[in-house]
Amino acid sequence: MNCPWCANEIPDGSVFCNHCGTSTVPREKESRTPAVVLWGVAAIVLCGLLYLGLGSWRANRVRAAIFHTPITITNETQNLGAHSWRSIPVLLPYSGSLDVNLQVVRGNPLDVYLVDATGMDMMKLSTDWSTIQGNPNFSAVKTTNYQRSAPLNQGRYYLVMRDTSLGIFSSAATDVDLKIELVP
Repeated sequence: MNCPWCANEIPDGSVFCNHCGTSTVPREKESRTPAVVLWGVAAIVLCGLLYLGLGSWRANRVRAAIFHTPITITNETQNLGAHSWRSIPVLLPYSGSLDVNLQVVRGNPLDVYLVDATGMDMMKLSTDWSTIQGNPNFSAVKTTNYQRSAPLNQGRYYLVMRDTSLGIFSSAATDVDLKIELVP
C-alpha cells in the first residue's frame, strides 16, 4: 500500500503514514448545511448595506444615484493660471437640477461655460470659442460671483472656467471656490 499524500510505501492497513504522518483513511466530505450558507449570504448583504449606509464617497454616489438623493459633485478650491482654462467633469447619474456656485476668492474674473462631450472636444481643438454652443443657462463672461441652477438631463458634462487676462496688469493666478450639486 502507498501513502495517498507522499506515495511512500507503507504497511497494509496503516492508519497513518510513517513517513509524512498523513492519515490514510479517506475522510468524508463535509456538506455545508443550508443554514451556514444562509448566514454567509446574510453577512455579505449586511456588509453591503453598512458600506452603502456609512461608506465612502463612491458608495454615497451609488446610493444617491439609486435613490435620487442630492449629490455634491464637487466642493473644492481650484487654482487657475492667467490666460488659461480648466474643465471640471460633471457626471450626472440622473436628471435633475444642477446647482453651480463659483466664487473668485482672489484673482481675475472668469468666463464660465457648461458643455457636453462634443463641446469639450471642440474647445480642445479651437482657440476661438465664440462658435461653441454651451448650455445658455450656465454661461457667464468675466464673472467673480457665479450662481446658476437649471434642470439638466442625465449624462456627462464639463464646467469650463477660462481666465482671459494676460497676467501682466492682473493677477498671475486665480483662486476659485467651486461647489456643484445635483438635486432631484
